Amino acid sequence: MQILFAHQNFPGQYRYIARHFAAHPDWEAYAIGEKPNVTRQLAYIPQQGVQLLGYEMPEEFKAGGRGLASEFESQLARAQAVASLALRRRKNGLAPDIICSHPGWGDSLYLKEVFPRAKFLSYFEFYHRPDGPMVDFDPELPIDIGGRMSLRSKNATNLLSLEMADQGVCPTHWQWSTFPDEFKPKIDVIHDGVDTDLVAPVSGVTVTINVQGSPPLTLSEADEVITYSVRNLEPYRGFHLFMRALPRLQKRRPKAITLIVGGDDVSYGRPHYSGKSWKEVLLAEVEGELDLRRIVFVGKVPYATLLNLFRISSLHIYFTAPFVLSWSMLEAMACQTTVLASDTTPVVEVIEDGVNGFLFDYHNSDELIEKADALLDQPQVRRQAGVRARDTIVEKYDLKTRCLPQHLRLIDELLAR
Repeated sequence: MQILFAHQNFPGQYRYIARHFAAHPDWEAYAIGEKPNVTRQLAYIPQQGVQLLGYEMPEEFKAGGRGLASEFESQLARAQAVASLALRRRKNGLAPDIICSHPGWGDSLYLKEVFPRAKFLSYFEFYHRPDGPMVDFDPELPIDIGGRMSLRSKNATNLLSLEMADQGVCPTHWQWSTFPDEFKPKIDVIHDGVDTDLVAPVSGVTVTINVQGSPPLTLSEADEVITYSVRNLEPYRGFHLFMRALPRLQKRRPKAITLIVGGDDVSYGRPHYSGKSWKEVLLAEVEGELDLRRIVFVGKVPYATLLNLFRISSLHIYFTAPFVLSWSMLEAMACQTTVLASDTTPVVEVIEDGVNGFLFDYHNSDELIEKADALLDQPQVRRQAGVRARDTIVEKYDLKTRCLPQHLRLIDELLAR
């Protein structure tokens, strides 16, 4: 039997499930992704068992465009590129029994026309609502009527894919709740899973970080380390609020070292109007207030390094607007790290305040600072919360005992229809 994964940034959410099918003797596994992205992600893709098929975006769509139709046009161009590649490979024997696809960028939109007999299991991550939780959430970043139009337009590919898919999956109950009621019965809530054998506490870890203009910095769990980790440093993940709170937190914690993980691009929101990165903008805003000797922007790091940062972290601070929940929060919890997170809807599905983590009002920097300061003075409280945090991940999000078996059962059910 054949399974095809379609994701512009493969493996993405299919990292573990692709590994399973790559190792299965009864399955041939294929994956389609945008060539530069797949090349960059090779470290996370099984070296054997998955046949990678890379496509190139047409040159005129690589830079993006303007106007409400530009994103949809780009998605259609991507769908055409994927369909053309699939048609060529069909001549060489590609005939998937099931297609697992993330429709967010349009990749799989025309694959039903190429493989009409295949079952479609699509990954529905989030439904953008012009009257939804993101609108007016952050008064600094108001969404005007044009922004609301844009949010509605973002759902075009989502809706087409919801109609086309035989079944869908969504990683959290809250993200599932954003979808229209008429489509909810078609979407199962199954998280991607956390490999808790790998993502686990390890004692005695040290991390050495190269610091520009200074000697390398070596840290361990004996140090007071505050971590903040996102894919990119941007307001959707509260970066602006974190940076403004940091000067006062540094004054409270004169020995703390803050490690900030993330790139300078924009993953979800909008760039700063100045054209500068959000990091540049926020560093300029708090210039003279920060002790830069005790802050390290480590950029994007290898996965193994990220896990070691969590293992030495005294306190992991996580912000998110009412949006997609980051893998990193769950991974920090699985490493038994104490997490202090924003009291927002994606977070409270996982963290119970004072039990397996701690919550603060997203908009209240005073509360963030007070709670962080108090927790850093209470190692036993942090240890207990960390143990319960890992218990939560093992019980509800473990890859091997929970999430992967759920995915595999759903695939079997689809194939039996």
